[in-house]
Amino acid sequence: MNAPTLWFPFLELSRANGLREPLINPIEIDLEEENWRRININALGPVEAGVKLHLKYQTQDWDPVEKNLVVMGTGPFARSPFFGSNRLIIVFKSPMTRGLHVTAAGGAGFDFISSGTSLVVFKGRANSPKIVLLEGDEEGLKDVKFKNVTSDAFNYGGYFGTFALSKYVYDNYSPARAVAVGPFSLFSVSGSLVSIERLGNELSPFAVDFFGRGGPGSALARAHNVWAVGFGGRYEPPEVPGDLPERLSREAFGKSYVEAVLEATTKYRYDPKYKSGGTFGVNYVYYRDLIPMFAFNSIYYSDETRTRLSKMIIKYFWTPFVEETIKRRVFGGCGDPCPAACKKVWRGVKLDYEPSNAMGPLIGVFKLDLTVKLIEVVDSYGMDAIEAGHVVSWLMDALYRNLLRPEELGVSEPPSFDPSHFEVEESEKNYEIAKKILEQYAKGVGVPGEAAKRGLRGAAKYLDRELPSRTERVKFEDLAVYVAFGEKGYMTPNLYWAPGMVAPLYVLGRYWTNYRPTFDEPEKFAESSFKRALKELIIDNAGICRFHRKWAERLVGEMYKEMVGAEVNDEYAKAVYRSVAVYNVEAGAEPVPWESKKTYDVVRTMAKRVMPEKWGRLFDEGKGIEWWARFKARVEELLEIRPPRREGGVKP
Repeated sequence: MNAPTLWFPFLELSRANGLREPLINPIEIDLEEENWRRININALGPVEAGVKLHLKYQTQDWDPVEKNLVVMGTGPFARSPFFGSNRLIIVFKSPMTRGLHVTAAGGAGFDFISSGTSLVVFKGRANSPKIVLLEGDEEGLKDVKFKNVTSDAFNYGGYFGTFALSKYVYDNYSPARAVAVGPFSLFSVSGSLVSIERLGNELSPFAVDFFGRGGPGSALARAHNVWAVGFGGRYEPPEVPGDLPERLSREAFGKSYVEAVLEATTKYRYDPKYKSGGTFGVNYVYYRDLIPMFAFNSIYYSDETRTRLSKMIIKYFWTPFVEETIKRRVFGGCGDPCPAACKKVWRGVKLDYEPSNAMGPLIGVFKLDLTVKLIEVVDSYGMDAIEAGHVVSWLMDALYRNLLRPEELGVSEPPSFDPSHFEVEESEKNYEIAKKILEQYAKGVGVPGEAAKRGLRGAAKYLDRELPSRTERVKFEDLAVYVAFGEKGYMTPNLYWAPGMVAPLYVLGRYWTNYRPTFDEPEKFAESSFKRALKELIIDNAGICRFHRKWAERLVGEMYKEMVGAEVNDEYAKAVYRSVAVYNVEAGAEPVPWESKKTYDVVRTMAKRVMPEKWGRLFDEGKGIEWWARFKARVEELLEIRPPRREGGVKP
């Protein structure tokens, strides 16, 4: 295709001599030819590099499951004295949004950079499924090897799926760490990637880190035919003075670096205020009745009903976690030498808020032992847990409302989705229904299989076309919660009752937005969401874990100056984000008005809580699309771009 018609170059920031190059020995792997070469690219981190490479190769018109460019790398601070700086970042064209997406996971960057490179570009498609191995020595990257693999590796060593393939890679090739797909990625649009740390001859139950959103596993497996990447070696990046974190912290906070880190990561380690820790341990007692339940139908419930259900969650969901995990200190890390100890394990399974809620209250399951069984299925197949929760709960809601028949989903009865009569014992019934739906989704069969292959947006439209007699009052599309991008793309929101999660921004599905459960005038909300997006982009580009953001956002600019000799600020982040936005417009993945009534209602119901007399009334009158349009217009003003106007949107 031709060069983008809307193109804003990155800021060309001058660099002084720093302690490190921002990218160390970047390489491009040609999978079709099974060779590799070193490349030159001027970027201050993997996000910027990924965007520039996609623009260079003009991937806007590529079908992301047939042809892609997966860019994997660390920030410039990997293996430095700064905690949380070993995040592994992936930039790719998303099979879900059909625009550029960024995903990140755990401490895998600590071992990735020991292979002698901080950035790998996967190009082309291997002629058979491959494991790619990066091997480094003291001088840098020594070799890249390509090993054949078959589906037998998904059943290996007493494990299944992602866990089995990871064990297979470790047992046969002994890398320091690996990233693997699951069988779900081989045919779906939303498959994830997982990096599991090796613990002796087994797999760690703590460092199970997912690149979950946007379908990176589907991109790597389907477009590149790469099922796993192993890496490691003896390379050490240029040393950083050990006293640098202390000095910067004293200057910024007036306290020691360790004090600043421990204070910033309190929620994720242990918060005395809530007598719990981690996203699971804190979110349920912090958000309480604002937690999405029953396919997001909880946005319609009375305060009294939501409070009753929240108390049920605390008793049967949260309390067992506190008793067995928090009180016994079953904590661990992601592989980064970091004191946050954010990984919380319950009966051998790592629990975080969103996967647990996706396989818990969102699908009407309020018993933790049942939820954990479903999480194991999701993790083993390599699914995006948030997406899986949206799909399963959507189908259960359709079944509850008689849009689908039980036999069409392979179950015997509809779920218990009536909040006024729901009791915790009915979790068993909902679990059995969800399990059967999830099994079909995981294998790509039946109606759930359509959602795996087409994505939630495509599946909803497919069912609306196939079953028109059932959708005269309520469409399948109206029961789903998603943001639409262009004609085909979409993203399901993170599990927060938050307008910012479904607002018209160019990268969603992560925390590049204002994700608080609040509401405001569209221009003001757009400004706060955009500001948050820039902060998150800088942290991702630096390869720093967002659990460290409270200290990192204050120090990262000075870290770049001291270690890289470059200036990184909001203007820099704005230039990178602008290029993402322009790319997505060119790719036909611009945000378009809400299609789903329930998505509209996520915002409407919050508007009624916060600004009932103005925006609550306007949303009730079906005029809420004005808020969407003004929000988007303000984002465009901040970015200094003017994409073509799109008409349409949800009808009240």
